Amino acid sequence: MSQLAFGRNVADFNVSEKEWLAIHNKHFDGLHASAIVFDSSVHAFSSARILLVQRAARDSMPHKWELPGGAVDGDDVTILDGCARELREETGLTTIRILRRVTEGAGGEALTVFTNSSGKRIFCKFVFEVKVADGAEIVLDPDEHQDWVWASEEEVVEGRVGGEDGKFIPLTAPHVRRIIMEAFKLRKEDEAQI
Repeated sequence: MSQLAFGRNVADFNVSEKEWLAIHNKHFDGLHASAIVFDSSVHAFSSARILLVQRAARDSMPHKWELPGGAVDGDDVTILDGCARELREETGLTTIRILRRVTEGAGGEALTVFTNSSGKRIFCKFVFEVKVADGAEIVLDPDEHQDWVWASEEEVVEGRVGGEDGKFIPLTAPHVRRIIMEAFKLRKEDEAQI
């Protein structure tokens, strides 16, 4: 059982990778967990931005952008703990609370499944919106990532941050964009209820 704070809507992920695979009778080679972090210094949705990290030049999919995350390890007590650990290892940020799971949205896949670069291993990825400790500095692991940005919904759609003269942010895969768009949509819905 995780020591992290989390909402009831993600309680199904408060189990180990092995337990989740057995409960759901899935035969994936592993699970991955990624984190959606909204910039806590911005409170209005119209200015909402999410954290993206750029893969290192010597890693697979070099120079592509993604959400921080990675493989859930056997040492992770739960899938939620795996998400928090990956975020901490890749960015130095500490997860305070797991808020919700973010999927590919309406019309998207219920489970985000992908293969390794050789196509021989199959993985399932879960993405969670998380709240992190305020004021923390982002520190990347240079073996995995070489840059980071806060990107607005419009910038993700355009594939560029910082306007016309800004940097391109090509994403690692189409499902990453769908998940990010769903996260912004959920954020808008939350604001509409306030």
